[in-house]
Amino acid sequence: MIQSSSLLVLALLALAACGHRPEMRREADARYWPALPEQPRFVHEATLRDGTSLRPEGEAETLRRIATGVTAAADAPRKPLAVAAARGRVYVTDTEARRVFVFDLPRRRTFAFGVRLQGELAKPAGIAVDGRGEVYVVDSGARRLLVYDALGLHKRTIEGGRDWVRPTGVAVDERGEAIYVVDTGGIDSDSHRVHAYDADGRHRFVLGRRGSAPGEFNLPVGAAVAPDGTLYVLDAGNFRVQAFDRDGRWLRAFGAAGNGFGQFARPRGIAADRDGLVYVTDASFGNVQVFDPQGRLLVALGERTAADAPAGFALPAGVAVDEGGRVYVVDQFFRKVEVLRRLSDAEGRRLVDARAQRRP
Repeated sequence: MIQSSSLLVLALLALAACGHRPEMRREADARYWPALPEQPRFVHEATLRDGTSLRPEGEAETLRRIATGVTAAADAPRKPLAVAAARGRVYVTDTEARRVFVFDLPRRRTFAFGVRLQGELAKPAGIAVDGRGEVYVVDSGARRLLVYDALGLHKRTIEGGRDWVRPTGVAVDERGEAIYVVDTGGIDSDSHRVHAYDADGRHRFVLGRRGSAPGEFNLPVGAAVAPDGTLYVLDAGNFRVQAFDRDGRWLRAFGAAGNGFGQFARPRGIAADRDGLVYVTDASFGNVQVFDPQGRLLVALGERTAADAPAGFALPAGVAVDEGGRVYVVDQFFRKVEVLRRLSDAEGRRLVDARAQRRP
């Protein structure tokens, strides 16, 4: 049986062959980080925008485009915010359409959920996926957490009620046994904290309060759980990431305000991959900074651009990493999701060797 990561590879290769979207680059034109001749660790792979990103252009559409220069309108996220990805599906919260928009890569189709009465969303914000494929969506407007299956069927709800002021982020561990809801609070609120729940929605504990000391938060906006259970919280107002163990004990923090390497100016989204690397988007820098588990900066992906371009960002927001090591980054201004792939050491070395052989 083909594994889900292999399905995603096949789907992206098929999309490249169709000559339409997503915009995939030839190897000679590909973007790498770090750039050659250094050994690259990541490569830009695709851009997801709308329904046409996942299917070949039909004959009628081709004739229409050639004759008019206009591509037929397709269903797309109107105002994308957060993203989660697993098993070939990319889930994007759409705050304007009040739904979750899904790119189903292996099946080359899109669909949406959260618009029916049961499981209806008022203002979807953060999103996460566990190892079973269950999708967790924070509804900031209704102050609740809704859980769906992989196809968008509503399964259960955790009500925040008066305990939450402005929930914006959610993180969950691989087994779905530890669920964390980030309450950003507000300027006039002291409810800047993280609520922890078990798989049945029972409240376990609360992390933090408003402040700048270790374990305190100022406008936290997101969280991510590493494979070892470490919880990383993006403490945006304090320009840092804080790490906690699975029982809520403070471990460490990294980051500071500034425009240097490893610093933050306007951090927006956070994710962790299978090796515990931590990814943080920054809307001011227009990139994604990648840190090791101890908070040491490894590389920055993408760049700030005024014109839309592969891995170019004007307003990056949510970020996610799937089980195959692909990184998905939402850009709210260009209404797209950029797909980057982490390269193995062997792949990186081959690229360096190939470049050296081509040089005169």
